[in-house]
Amino acid sequence: MVDPVDAGPSLRAAPFGPGIKDVVQLLSPRQRSQIASIATHLHLPPQRIVYREGTSAHSVFIVADGAVKTFRDLPSGKRRVMAFQFADDVFGLAQGGQYMNSVQTITAVTLYRVRVATLSDTLRRDADLAFQFLCKVTHELRGSLRHTIIVARRDAVGRVTMFLRMLEQNARPRHDSRIEMPMSRSDAADYLGLSLESVSRALSSLARSRVIALEGRHAIRVLDRTRFERISAAL
Repeated sequence: MVDPVDAGPSLRAAPFGPGIKDVVQLLSPRQRSQIASIATHLHLPPQRIVYREGTSAHSVFIVADGAVKTFRDLPSGKRRVMAFQFADDVFGLAQGGQYMNSVQTITAVTLYRVRVATLSDTLRRDADLAFQFLCKVTHELRGSLRHTIIVARRDAVGRVTMFLRMLEQNARPRHDSRIEMPMSRSDAADYLGLSLESVSRALSSLARSRVIALEGRHAIRVLDRTRFERISAAL
């Protein structure tokens, strides 16, 4: 099996097209090599700041392996987690030449760093590659809308279940019912707009109902797929 880092970066998203629902790898081997040729590898440990909100945005990043969180520090002193990025996700889009949020690693990560100017020149010369990046950006927009839907739910159990379903959908293809949860429950709570206690109670409630089983602090296993899907879909 070829290591995804050695093969070059890819982008995973649900592409445009009628009847296409699954998340797939968008880039061909040629396109992966093309991006790898203009990128720099970064290997970072957990809890490392990649960049801060408001700093000059010179680069775009693609996650090769691991997980990061996008956050914003509020004037009140609280931190608002905006998103989580996993393998084949892109982050670093900016406004007015500055990064809009801060990014910190959750796990050890491998990143591809591409200079904005270099990427812009490459996309201008390759319409198909530009289209694949458009698909990815559109996929990320869908993710932002889904976050809005999640936090609009009034019940903590529903929010947490939808969050777990999101993690499952964003993961590289798996063949079992285990869902990795690499972030802390505190970060999950910030993302969901809940207290840490509410997230813990919701997970415990799902476990008592035998919908899921908790496997340590960073993984769960779906025991009752029908009920799990019903709870995550209910609004």
